[in-house]
Amino acid sequence: MSPLSARAAQRLLKSSFRGLFRSAHGFFRPISGGRSRGEALDSRDWRGGRTRGVVVVGHGTADPVGALETRQISELVARMLPDVAVELGFLEVIGPSIGEALQRLAARGCTEAVAAPLLLFTAGHARRDVPEAVRDGAAKAGLAVWQSDALGCHPDILTLTQRRRQEALAPLTPMPAESTVLLMIGRGSSDPTAHRQLHDFAVATCGEPSTRPAQARIELGFVAAARPTLAEAVANAARGSGSGNSESDGPRPAGEAGIIRRVVVQPHLLFRGHVEEQVNAAVERGRREHPEIEWVQVQRLGADPLVAQALVDRAAAAEAFPAASSV
Repeated sequence: MSPLSARAAQRLLKSSFRGLFRSAHGFFRPISGGRSRGEALDSRDWRGGRTRGVVVVGHGTADPVGALETRQISELVARMLPDVAVELGFLEVIGPSIGEALQRLAARGCTEAVAAPLLLFTAGHARRDVPEAVRDGAAKAGLAVWQSDALGCHPDILTLTQRRRQEALAPLTPMPAESTVLLMIGRGSSDPTAHRQLHDFAVATCGEPSTRPAQARIELGFVAAARPTLAEAVANAARGSGSGNSESDGPRPAGEAGIIRRVVVQPHLLFRGHVEEQVNAAVERGRREHPEIEWVQVQRLGADPLVAQALVDRAAAAEAFPAASSV
C-alpha cells in the first residue's frame, strides 16, 4: 500500500469509518430492513467487531483482466479496513453475486452493511439495478443495507484521471493548448444526466478555472446509449471546430478554429473489458482517417489504490439513495 493509502486508511479507521453508521447529517437511509428511513444511528451501535460489513459492488465482466482488477480493488478496501468485514459481489455476468456477498457477510456475523458500488457515475445501474439487487439480497440475508454514492467527481478519482493523462503525455513533445483536443470517452447511458456528468467531470480534471492555464478544447463521446457516438466524437475532435463546451449531439460542421495537431483520447473507465476494446478500435480508425493528427490514448484508471480510497470515502459518507426513489 502506498504511503498515501496508509494515511487515508489510518484516518478513516480512526474517525470516518468508525462513524459510518452514526448520523453525521442527522439521518441515513437504509435500502432494506433495520431502522426506518430518517431514524438516526448512534455510536452505541458500533461494537468494535464485525457486525457491520461492506460489499464492494463490481459491474461484472467476462474479461479476466477486468475481473481481476475488480478483485484487487476489493482486496485493497479490505486492507484499508482491517476491522471491517469486506466482501465482493458483482451486478452481472460473473459471480459471486451481490446477494451471495451479502449472505457471506451474514455468515460472518454482520447484521448491517454498506453496498459500495464501483460505478463512475450516477445512472441506471446506481439508481435502479444495484438498489434492486441489494434490496433482494438484503431481504434474503436478513441484513439492513445502505448504498453509497457512485464515485463521481471524488477528488481521488480526479487526481488519478489527471495522473493517467500526464503519464500518456510525459514522453511527448509539448503542444500548444489551441492545437490540442481532450476527447473524454464515457461508457454511455440512457440516463438524461449522462452527458452533463461526463462533461462536468472532464472540466473538473482540468483544474480550477481561476488558476489553470489555457486548456485544450474538450469533446465528449460515448460507447453506447448516448451521443455523440464514438465515431461522431472522433470526427468532432479531428475537425477542430466548435466552442469547446461539447454540449451538442452528433457531428459538427467544419469550422475556422485553430489547426488541431493532437487529440488526447481518455476513456473514463475503471477496468479492462469490451468497452475499452471499442475505444481502442475507434482510436485506430482516427489514426487511419486522420494521419496528420497525433492520437494519444490514455490508460484506464485500473486497480489503483486511489480508486479504493475513493470507494472507502464514499462508503464512509453512506448518504444512500432511498429505495423508494430507485424503482
